[in-house]
Amino acid sequence: MKKILITGGNGMLGSDVVPILAKKFNTIVPDQSSLNITDRNAVLDTIISGSFDLVLHMAALTDLDWCEEHPEDAMNVNTRGTGYIAEACEKIGAKMIYISTSGIFSGKLGRPYIETDIPKAANVYGQSKYEGELAVQEILSEDRWLILRVGWLFGGGKNDKKFVGKIFNMMKKLPRVQAVSNIWGSPNYSVDIGNVILGMIERDVSGLFHIANEGEPASRYDLAVAIRDFAKFNTEVEAVPSSKFPTRAVRPPMEAITSIRLNEIGFGMRHWRNALKEYVERLKKIDVV
Repeated sequence: MKKILITGGNGMLGSDVVPILAKKFNTIVPDQSSLNITDRNAVLDTIISGSFDLVLHMAALTDLDWCEEHPEDAMNVNTRGTGYIAEACEKIGAKMIYISTSGIFSGKLGRPYIETDIPKAANVYGQSKYEGELAVQEILSEDRWLILRVGWLFGGGKNDKKFVGKIFNMMKKLPRVQAVSNIWGSPNYSVDIGNVILGMIERDVSGLFHIANEGEPASRYDLAVAIRDFAKFNTEVEAVPSSKFPTRAVRPPMEAITSIRLNEIGFGMRHWRNALKEYVERLKKIDVV
């Protein structure tokens, strides 16, 4: 049985991914207090002494505005910390899976991005994650890294602090909500991501992949309307421009990605509307805080 170290396993994505992997592998999930990924010696000691076959690296600073205001911290965690993990994997011959982001692109292309498009981040967060990608590719041999770009995540149930969880909770209480209609992305269900990661580990897949549920790019407004309809709420959803909600970090106008390589190896994902409908049913059974 493979022994896998999972960083960031207690977060929103990890709360859905870890149970899926734990059914097939020996998974070790340290919390931040027991493994600080910015401490090179701690990272090397933990991974080398643990004799892991694989490290799934999901830990990151993901608050775009916070990263914009604290660029050195963002680079320290998202870039240097990622490099330390890659270095440790290199020393023991372990494979590394790095969860990157669709936010590495400028968003100015006007269509969903594919794996061969050239990254050009619009903010500190995106740049720090992209430089993390470069560190992984530079340190590890080509057959021992797997980079998965994801974005616009939903999932996690009670751990869902992102848009879908927030807007669902708002709709339970409010007669009217606003949602941005001029920024697009690819909705991505964490459970589906977990199943893809499981399949890729079992088949020992390497390389760079975009991971996204199928379907047309969606705006936050599109997501809000779909959530309302699936949950049968009576909430009015108002479409507003992104200027309605000023942010410190620039948001790319197009964050959608297409999983060209994923489909080529037979790991096609379901439409985001089908995944979202399933998730809304899940949310209806719990209290989202």
